[in-house]
Formats: sequence, C-alpha cells, structure tokens
Amino acid sequence: MSGPLATARYRVGQFAAALRARRAGERLDARPARGVLDPPLLDLFDRMPPEDRQHGLEVLGRLRASTADDDPILLAAALLHDVGKAEAGVDLVHRVARVLLARTVPPFWRWLCWPTGWRRPFWAVANHPARGAIWVETVGGAPDLCALIRLHESHAPAAWAGTAQGRRHAALRAVDAAC
Repeated sequence: MSGPLATARYRVGQFAAALRARRAGERLDARPARGVLDPPLLDLFDRMPPEDRQHGLEVLGRLRASTADDDPILLAAALLHDVGKAEAGVDLVHRVARVLLARTVPPFWRWLCWPTGWRRPFWAVANHPARGAIWVETVGGAPDLCALIRLHESHAPAAWAGTAQGRRHAALRAVDAAC
C-alpha cells in the first residue's frame, strides 16, 4: 500500500514509537552504541532525547542486518544523524509540525523556523543535519561522518556517485526513511 493512507499509518507508528522511547527514558539499552562510538561521540549520543537515541539504535540495528560490512562511518552516522535535535527543546509537537507544515504550508513552516525564542525548537528540527554535523566535527568526528550527517536528508552530491560515501549515504537514507 502506498499513498496518503500509508504515509499516515507510517507517521502514526513513528509517533507511537517516540512516545514509547520517551517513556523508556534512561532504560534504553545503549550497549550497541558503546561498541560503535568513541567516548566524545558517545557523549553526544547520550545528550540526545530518548526518542532520538532509540531511533538511532533502530537505524543501527537495521543497517547491521541489511549490510555485510561493519562500516564504522556508516554505523556512527546511524546513531548520530539526528544529534542536531538535542538540547533545543525539541518535542513531539515540533516533529509533527515539521511533517505536517513543511509540506502543506511551507511559508508558515519557514516562519516558525527561527533560531531564538519559542520558535527555536522548530528551527532545530529544520536545521538538525547541519547543527549535528558541526557538533560531531567539534568533538573530532571524521570528515566523512560529518558530511554524511550534514547531508542525510539531502540528495547525495554527484561526486559521491560510485564511492563508499555514496553507498553509505544511500544506505542511511533508505533505513532512516523506513524507521
């Protein structure tokens, strides 16, 4: 099934998963992250809201199940691709607003995305790829990891075609969209 009904079901499922993760809070099993991330990157992972950590762990698990190699850049990106949403007051309402407003009322969505005041969480949701890439770069993340996080919601640059980075990008985008 595809179309609006499938999209609605998918988004309802995402919302329910986020609520479950929020309730689970600190009981999330972060052992898989500890096996992938170095301490500075693990500190960033630990700063993420529970629903983003749970989502990262789910993306990691699905990537490991679907790929033959344990590419450390890809696995780190799986865990950290949404780190830019951390520490900005992003809640479920901001995530839902992005899904609904960015497509249906883009001018209003752009107006909401302001980096200060009560609109900051909307801005963080909209700009989390760049924000997260900067944080990862700041703690010494590899350039390919930073680029993957920065562009995980965008089309891959033409220069990535046929490269390991292009393969990573395609895998991350596919699994992220499915989770």
